[in-house]
Amino acid sequence: MEEGERGKPDPTGPVVFDGMLLPPFPPLAQDVQKRINDIKNLGYKKDDVLLAIYPKSGSHWVWETVSMILKRKAEYSKEPKEFLFLEGVPDLDVVRNLPSPRPMNTHLPYRWLPTQHIENGGKIVHVLRNPKDVCVSLFHHAQLGMLPGFDFFGDFKTFFETRFLNPKVPFMDGWFKYEKDFERAQKEDKRGVIFILHYESLKKNPIKETKRLADFLNIELTEEDIAEISDKCSFQNLKQANETVKEHPTSFLGEHAAKLMPKIYRKGEVGDWKNHFTVAMSEQFDAVFKEEMKDSDIQVQFE
Repeated sequence: MEEGERGKPDPTGPVVFDGMLLPPFPPLAQDVQKRINDIKNLGYKKDDVLLAIYPKSGSHWVWETVSMILKRKAEYSKEPKEFLFLEGVPDLDVVRNLPSPRPMNTHLPYRWLPTQHIENGGKIVHVLRNPKDVCVSLFHHAQLGMLPGFDFFGDFKTFFETRFLNPKVPFMDGWFKYEKDFERAQKEDKRGVIFILHYESLKKNPIKETKRLADFLNIELTEEDIAEISDKCSFQNLKQANETVKEHPTSFLGEHAAKLMPKIYRKGEVGDWKNHFTVAMSEQFDAVFKEEMKDSDIQVQFE
């Protein structure tokens, strides 16, 4: 068994835990077992909201939208979503000591979400995005050089085959298992506390989807509020705010990553996968998708 498989990662490489490949955020690289157990045991506060989203599926976008809804105001927070990112925040006491509603966020799969949050019926927001676009976004993120040991500077085809579709050590549990586990959790959810949002639907109908999200969170907003939040959370406006409003503390991210944070908003487009996948790669993915999702009712918006 490799060191990473026991939860003691190679400091020069990515973290491997519970059969999945994790980006080496400092708390995970230092002691992955402790941090994930601490997340699992995190206390619940009434009205907490947890965003549990596969990487590169709109986490920053939806976190900002949820934050504005909870504040009932179309106003950017100076703090980035990393301030409440459970795997990355240096000290979880920062999260523990905040008053509710706390818009916490994580990329961890459903089985590692905070137990108390689930048992108490805490609201969970999940975003489903076309996995082909997810793969492309992950590829470009890995080329930023933000995560030592996880960076990737090869070609897209190699990334697609060795990172995204790697069945031996899947990234964040692998897109297929991650999404099927959430699908199962939602089907078993008798309290209506899991909200599934399609990335593509939010892109096409931002006002409608923002209103649905506000209704789920039991927040009453005027039509003008919804429209203003939708506008403030458009891709271009969020990209500008990330460069001009947000503070990216080196204490959270490290000096190098903090400098690169303004670059995390790339395109945010629907269908960018067509500029990267060859016909053969698309057919290869479609075959894997058909097999992996044969017992699933998930409806991915590929176009």
